[in-house]
Amino acid sequence: MFYSVALPSFPRFGREKVEVIPWRDFFDEMGSALTTRQKRKLSALLAGVTTAYVLRLEHAEAASGIADRIIRAFDPLIEVAQGVSYPVAFLMICGGFLLIMVGQRSKGLAFLKWAAIGYVGMQFAPAIMQILVSVGKAMVTPRP
Repeated sequence: MFYSVALPSFPRFGREKVEVIPWRDFFDEMGSALTTRQKRKLSALLAGVTTAYVLRLEHAEAASGIADRIIRAFDPLIEVAQGVSYPVAFLMICGGFLLIMVGQRSKGLAFLKWAAIGYVGMQFAPAIMQILVSVGKAMVTPRP
């Protein structure tokens, strides 16, 4: 069993140097590669990481409740953006047809295409975000 320690690297090389220390060196007092100060730092680091992990597990549900409240707070803005997308898409479609009428067919079709894509995208954006949030929650939720 080995434990690796990342050492600071020089910016010009672009890689981190890794020193591999045998696991038994942490527990054997005789011939240890680590000084007493390094062992204290390592044990403090491991204790801090363990504590952070335990606290994260305990407060995962509380954090998701806060996240849900924040998401619900933005619902009026989402509804405004969806409501504005209809008149903007309507004006762009009308402009696209006007461009077709004056002979600029390719530019008019591009206006029509992007107006339709933009409107549909604005209507589906909240559903896409809900999917992404559920995927994020599934990644954070610990498995038994």
